[in-house]
Amino acid sequence: IAAGGMDVVTLGACPIPVLNFHLNKGDYVAGVYITASHNPPEYNGIRWRNPDGSGYTSDNERIKDLYYSGATDRPAWDHVGRVTRYPEGEAIADYTDFLAQRLTSPRPLKIVVDPGNGAAALVAMDLLERVGHRVEVIFGDVDGTFPNRSPHPTERSLGGLMEAVLEHGADLGVGYDGDGDRCVFVDDKGRVVQVEKVGILVSRDLLKDHKGKIIANLPCSMIVEEELEKDGAEIVRVRVGDVFVCEEIKRHNGIFAMEISAHFFLPTYYIFDDPMLMTLKLAELLGADERPFSEIVDAIPSYPFIEEGFPCPDDLKFRVNELLEEHFRAQGATIDTTDGVKVSFEDGWGMLRPSNTQPLTRLFAEAWTQERLDELLEEFTRLFREMMDRAKAEMDASS
Repeated sequence: IAAGGMDVVTLGACPIPVLNFHLNKGDYVAGVYITASHNPPEYNGIRWRNPDGSGYTSDNERIKDLYYSGATDRPAWDHVGRVTRYPEGEAIADYTDFLAQRLTSPRPLKIVVDPGNGAAALVAMDLLERVGHRVEVIFGDVDGTFPNRSPHPTERSLGGLMEAVLEHGADLGVGYDGDGDRCVFVDDKGRVVQVEKVGILVSRDLLKDHKGKIIANLPCSMIVEEELEKDGAEIVRVRVGDVFVCEEIKRHNGIFAMEISAHFFLPTYYIFDDPMLMTLKLAELLGADERPFSEIVDAIPSYPFIEEGFPCPDDLKFRVNELLEEHFRAQGATIDTTDGVKVSFEDGWGMLRPSNTQPLTRLFAEAWTQERLDELLEEFTRLFREMMDRAKAEMDASS
């Protein structure tokens, strides 16, 4: 970057909210974070950030096109940029100072933290202890090979955290992804808590003082509307992706946002998603309530839900999506094509969405009963396979 004529400030190793925080409060034109997100350790990548800490959208494609075209300007030797390095630990300290001064807990909780050997280990434990919580840690050494679990925090990968919560008699457990922008919570009974239930708890608290819109992406459960509209909230649905969520927060002046992938946004603090902020906020709410976390979340209803991934080659998956859309339109179904194809029924919904980062299509489905969910899973699986066969036949015919 400096060779291209830009001045650069380096923060060192840190979770991505630390970069976003410094962008948001500083005087910068852009940010760059080196990460493969929650992908396996053999991957790497670059995430570009706007001056407010939110991510790029269409500019990502422009940058990629410029790179592959080779159309880059190189300044003369005496016009290269300068590189300034933050003193070790200072960038993180500025960030933790900001949060610790704004979020405290009425009582200390016992919290098990699982950074999964990712970048959150550089912040989460010290921050929680600083505001008075008692912290137990598993997989707390930073190691980019992720030797203990996948950097993608799911119920399947968080078995160690679930066991540790029970072993330590903790009030709460939290698992982070590889670059520290997502968090999954575990209750005192060692159960992974549904993302939407956590979002509902925090939204209800925010709605007491801030009337505004709640942003949720399309695959989030229908309990979001059912629970929060009773509190006077208007729910805005948005396509999957933190960059698109940020755009909707700005457009609608949203006061909270959630993604089914466990990104959480609290715009009353700043625009970008931050799991450390979300952990402090949830701990604050739990500390003010004498009931255990499990009792609080069990008071919120839930419906049978499933997420599946269907392998689908990159050169077919978007054509498969087009064929699915054509099929459901011909059936007169109620569909939303903002992001893949979401089909709504009186007793549930199903959604097929091609992944932007992997050769697969994801199925999300929810229904009032398990029997109906099983029917939706069978129907959407059959349709997906039929449409993939058609897309393959089309490709073969044209080659």
